[in-house]
Amino acid sequence: MTAAEANNMLKEICQEEIFPLVYVAITYGLRKSEVLGLKWDAVDFERDTIEIKSTVVKNKSIVYKDTTKSETSHDTYELLPEIKELLLNIMAERESNRQKYEELYTESEYIFTHPDGRLYRPDCVTRTFKRILKRHKLPEMRFHDLRHSTASILFDKGWDLEAVKAWLRHADIKRPAIFICIYPKIESIC
Repeated sequence: MTAAEANNMLKEICQEEIFPLVYVAITYGLRKSEVLGLKWDAVDFERDTIEIKSTVVKNKSIVYKDTTKSETSHDTYELLPEIKELLLNIMAERESNRQKYEELYTESEYIFTHPDGRLYRPDCVTRTFKRILKRHKLPEMRFHDLRHSTASILFDKGWDLEAVKAWLRHADIKRPAIFICIYPKIESIC
């Protein structure tokens, strides 16, 4: 994606249910399992931090883990102002949804859920992301390509390979997941 394509994608999908999940994933370069694994206790609104410490994966069944892919995957980031605002909006919307769905609402410690509180299935996010791109006539890509885009953004901002490796929490600097293309930082969209 070029800069225009990346920002256009975010603008096009900003009304979609999974937009917040996509926005957080591309901002921090999170794997799908990591963004789905974000819990409210990972966010410190006073210290403005967000901790990557849990994952949700699907093999034969869905597994909720209080661990990350590897030791280097566990990290704490600055809670960027636009992400803080997004999360506070999710929290307010969640409260509204509790009242709307009443006894049908499913309580969860996870941040990203369906409006009725049900957890997202990893395979559902994959399919939904593809359908959204197609519906908005956007180029086809995998959810994991958002992580690649994060690397590209950081390179474009002048970050060196070590800094990008650290941000993405890669143990091996020669991982092929780091692609270089040129576009500016992601804009706040919605």
